[in-house]
Amino acid sequence: MPYNKSMKQIRKRLFITRKMNSRERVKKIKWATENEYNTLVFPLNDKFFKGGNAKYIKLAKHYAFYIEAGGQDISLLLPRNLYLFNRELFRMEQGKRRKAHHLCPTNPKSIAVVADNTRKYINRVLHKISPDPVFHLLPDEGFETTWCQCPACRAFRPAEQYLITVNTAADMLAKINASAKLHYIDFDMEPEAARVKTRTNTVVSEKI
Repeated sequence: MPYNKSMKQIRKRLFITRKMNSRERVKKIKWATENEYNTLVFPLNDKFFKGGNAKYIKLAKHYAFYIEAGGQDISLLLPRNLYLFNRELFRMEQGKRRKAHHLCPTNPKSIAVVADNTRKYINRVLHKISPDPVFHLLPDEGFETTWCQCPACRAFRPAEQYLITVNTAADMLAKINASAKLHYIDFDMEPEAARVKTRTNTVVSEKI
């Protein structure tokens, strides 16, 4: 039975990942309907936003799920194919730049790439997600604290480096849609200890 959206609801979210094929997505969405989920979150570059007649897309529409965008998309906002000729954009570990996971958030060029790709992907999907738009930007699963160790970044803890990245995306989101929110995860750091303050359009969210 479709969800009644006549009243504003609390969104109970199910994250759909890139690794899920169409059959797995159908099973997940059916499970979601049986467990009182009312929101589906798709990666920013997900095939869902390209439309089509896949069964899971029809199910999402039939059950009138809220649709949100994002997830573990930091590597999407700083494409890994830049590594060959732009290694300085990527995080440092033991004196070497590493292609896997996240970026060097104190490098203005890294931040500029993140901002530009945030703009690109938000503009692509904004009209395809639900009103009161919500986006998510989460660190790579299992590598939440794996960030840059270059001399400039060592001044910031991994949680703070993540927040610098979140703020970059949040600033661009605010320029595109002032009412949209960007959700991020909390590293359980004491608020008074954080030197990087999050933007007003950000919200602490649940982990996947």
